[in-house]
Amino acid sequence: MKITEFGKVVRKARLDAEISLLQMANELDVSSAFLSGMETGRKKITGEWVGKIKGFFEGHGIAAPNLAEAADVSNKSVSLEGLNPAHQMLIAGFARTSLSSEEMENLKALLAAANAKKENK
Repeated sequence: MKITEFGKVVRKARLDAEISLLQMANELDVSSAFLSGMETGRKKITGEWVGKIKGFFEGHGIAAPNLAEAADVSNKSVSLEGLNPAHQMLIAGFARTSLSSEEMENLKALLAAANAKKENK
């Protein structure tokens, strides 16, 4: 089965940490089949599991960048729950808009700058 974007981030982090799927599963108290299912898209990736996996890697001194975003892409959905109406409308607008490659790159750069600014506060 094809690996998802989430699976790519998790597998790279596991390789960087020199941790096997089985070892990770044991430490998270789940089966290796469960983790594999999230990596390959057979299982949905909940926000709870994104947090657990991020914490797991942080505990091993490994960064797993864009884990939540990769989970959203792999799940093929983004939760609007808890967002204010302006954010919800913005997300819906992006979903229905065709953007050029250049426009997408400009938006990615803008988001990266906003996130970096937020992290530095």
